[in-house]
Amino acid sequence: MKGIRLESKEVLDFIGFKLQGSALTTYHYHLIKENNKVSFFSFMLEFREFLIPFTSKDLLWKEWEAASPHKNGQHMGIKTFANWLEELQIKLIDKDGNQCISEEVKGRKFLNHLPDYIETTLVPQILDSWTFNDLVKKAELYEAAQKHGRISTTLKPAR
Repeated sequence: MKGIRLESKEVLDFIGFKLQGSALTTYHYHLIKENNKVSFFSFMLEFREFLIPFTSKDLLWKEWEAASPHKNGQHMGIKTFANWLEELQIKLIDKDGNQCISEEVKGRKFLNHLPDYIETTLVPQILDSWTFNDLVKKAELYEAAQKHGRISTTLKPAR
């Protein structure tokens, strides 16, 4: 981008060649919407509006609060849910750059949202020494056993 002035129309052409995916879609939408008033600076303002909601702390916290292994009424799977919790833990940091979600809190969130057939058999077996990854591996074993018909998903009635 050396030698291209930010005020020129050439910079928009250059950006158009470098963008991919949804960023490119936003670029084309901005060109059509602004018509003759397009500038690098107006595009960057539009692009910032496009990006900020995905990095907002408030939205990440809402996502954490609503985290569940079900998406659109379908079970997403133990491993996918665990990876999502890991991702949210990494993204949720305080002003000093430290993680806000501890391993214990992440593990509890994971356990609280397990299907009943896994929770009732796994929770009594948990040891204090187990890590989050240990919990996930054990839950995956139960999920795999259920998929292959080795365990029942119906709970026995309490006496």
